Amino acid sequence: MQKLILCLLIFAVLFLPENSLAQPAFVPPYQSSANDLIAEVNAFRVANGLPPYTVNSILMGTAQAQADYMAAIGSVTHSGPGGIGLTQRLLNAGYALAGDLSQGGFRAENITGGPNKTAAQAVQGWMGDAPHLNTMLSPNLTEIGAGVAKVGNTYYMVIDCAQPTSSGQSQEYTPGLEDPVVGTSAPSDFIVPIIASTPDENGLVYHEVQYGQTLWAIAIEYGVKIDEIRALNNLGPGTDIYRGDRLLVRKDAPLPPATVTPLPGPSPTSPAPAPTFTSFPTLAPMVTLNLTQAPTVMTESSENTPVTGIAIGILLVTLLFIGMLTWMSSRKLF
Repeated sequence: MQKLILCLLIFAVLFLPENSLAQPAFVPPYQSSANDLIAEVNAFRVANGLPPYTVNSILMGTAQAQADYMAAIGSVTHSGPGGIGLTQRLLNAGYALAGDLSQGGFRAENITGGPNKTAAQAVQGWMGDAPHLNTMLSPNLTEIGAGVAKVGNTYYMVIDCAQPTSSGQSQEYTPGLEDPVVGTSAPSDFIVPIIASTPDENGLVYHEVQYGQTLWAIAIEYGVKIDEIRALNNLGPGTDIYRGDRLLVRKDAPLPPATVTPLPGPSPTSPAPAPTFTSFPTLAPMVTLNLTQAPTVMTESSENTPVTGIAIGILLVTLLFIGMLTWMSSRKLF
């Protein structure tokens, strides 16, 4: 009898509903952000006896634009679109950069990228050499901006650090002939807002180029790389795109969920037809009801307990109680 009771206890534990057991809380994957990057850099500066950098909105824009560009080309680089360098990118964005602009001015940039890379890992990696370390611990730089872009599970991270002029006014500067210049505006000023197209019935996604849209901006919007778009459209490395071009940007894209149109029913204002006893009710009203009701989805965090699990638990507890009564009766305990 003791063995029987022990077996019943084991079965009761094994067949208890899963949702009745404690479930660990779901921890979402870590998502690095520009603010995380700045916090890590400033914590490192404070730990080394330096004041934290002040966040500058223009530097935030230039850093994010560079991170987006790196994500679009799938490469870590200090060169922006068309080969434009950091100094010209800052000046084009309207930053009042201090220092000798012919020598680049007082500015520095750190870049990195990698699968599932966090802000802490980025800063740790930058500690490994003098140039990157100086960007974070420079006593001559006072302001910072950061940018983070993500493609798949790969993060691209940028910090732009600089010192503005004491007057807050931009210096007069004429770039050399060898310096790439994108007009008098930042590269992001040339980007026309892009509305992503939906896949067709074959899972193909096409985009019609509008005036002012660049290949790298299109790649960013669709979450693909420039090389992928070039390969899909047989575009060479130096091939330009023009307004009206129809580019294939993705293949085998997931199709949008199909919309279900409820079956037509009687008008709310019209009287319902009188029931007859010579015909059976059709299934149409039942189908309409099922189509218009949202399905109930069970998730891991749901507190609902399956009915089958409850029934099994009650049955096992009942058997256990009967077994205990039988054992107590055999021992003449009552």
